[in-house]
Amino acid sequence: MNNGDIRILLGSTEKAGTGLNVQRKVIGMHHLDIPWKPSELEQRNGRGARQGNILAKEAYGNKVKNYIYAVEQSLDNYKFNLLKNKQTFISQMKNCELNVRTIDEGSIDENSGMNFSEYIAILSGDTTLLEKSKMEKKIAVLESLRNAHHKEVIRSGFQLENLQRDKESTGQTLGKLTQDEVSYKSLLQFDKEGTKLNPIQLNNCIAADPEAIGIYLIKLSATWKPKTREDDTMKTGTLYGFDLYIRSQKETYEDKGMFEYRYQNVYYAESKKTGIKYTWNQGHINIDNPKIAARYFLNAIDRVETLKEKYQKNLHDLEQNIPMLQQLVSKPFEKDEELSQLKKDVSKLEREISVKIQANQMKQQNSPDGNTLEIKEAQVIKMDYKELKPDKNLLSQKEIPQRNKRSLRI
Repeated sequence: MNNGDIRILLGSTEKAGTGLNVQRKVIGMHHLDIPWKPSELEQRNGRGARQGNILAKEAYGNKVKNYIYAVEQSLDNYKFNLLKNKQTFISQMKNCELNVRTIDEGSIDENSGMNFSEYIAILSGDTTLLEKSKMEKKIAVLESLRNAHHKEVIRSGFQLENLQRDKESTGQTLGKLTQDEVSYKSLLQFDKEGTKLNPIQLNNCIAADPEAIGIYLIKLSATWKPKTREDDTMKTGTLYGFDLYIRSQKETYEDKGMFEYRYQNVYYAESKKTGIKYTWNQGHINIDNPKIAARYFLNAIDRVETLKEKYQKNLHDLEQNIPMLQQLVSKPFEKDEELSQLKKDVSKLEREISVKIQANQMKQQNSPDGNTLEIKEAQVIKMDYKELKPDKNLLSQKEIPQRNKRSLRI
């Protein structure tokens, strides 16, 4: 077969199915019967439409034609109906498309132009059924697109609500940061060289030397313990209108593969007007350099300008994203009118089909004998074999006697 010595190969699904490599010069597949499983039809087609088909690639546009032979109003119709039901279940299990509640009836393969439902319509002998089948397939696709659109609208609606809440809270925080920045800069002092002064006032330390202030803060961070866990915060002083605090904070750390807990002291400055808390280095003071430790609260309060710019950027992004989501939420399904029209057309075809069925039933009931069907014998033509030239391949050249004519009634 691959060499071209054999031009036509006849085989069953079992003998000419999986594992048979005869594809080098196959240009057409002819299905003389209908299998019982969709996979069997797929395996049949795979004998020719597979890698290594040289003739189809060179001379037939890399395509192998598949011919399916069926008889109208016969058992073939029933078998295609079984294939359709099986393919629906198999596709549902394989694809796992849970976001689409309407499952397509499925085609013979993903590249096939017709599905089993369309074959059923053709085999029924009524083109109206074929048209109805195509419309129902298109309706299923549009309904799945509409469901996906509605889910996208719902998801965008939730995002819109979250962004609107974020915008409101971000605007409120930005207003507080702006207020703290104005208050801080109105009290900020500089020395002759332009360096920011640190006129910190501590409750239990009257020293003005930066190194002494740093040593005090380092010692307080290492030794202070709250009297109770409910009273875990203590005010330590003031700076530029901000209150300074030390707090005992519970932290988690890993030790030998186990998570342990410990309490550490952290510092933060809090605005008297807005209540916003400012920290530096996650609240941990520099214990190696007292002078740097003394400027901890100044560095924390000085972050107000950076935080303000950050919230301004967030607010700008929110103001750009919210209108886009509003358009998505309010956007209708573009093919809604087409879907409605298709449903109307299908309903019209269903009425036409129902009328045809009723007319056929009335015709059968009004026939002289509804339970009988007369089959007339076709005319028999007598051939004279003497006029034919002798052929050694003929089994017999004797005249075949004409059968007696009979009329058959069922």
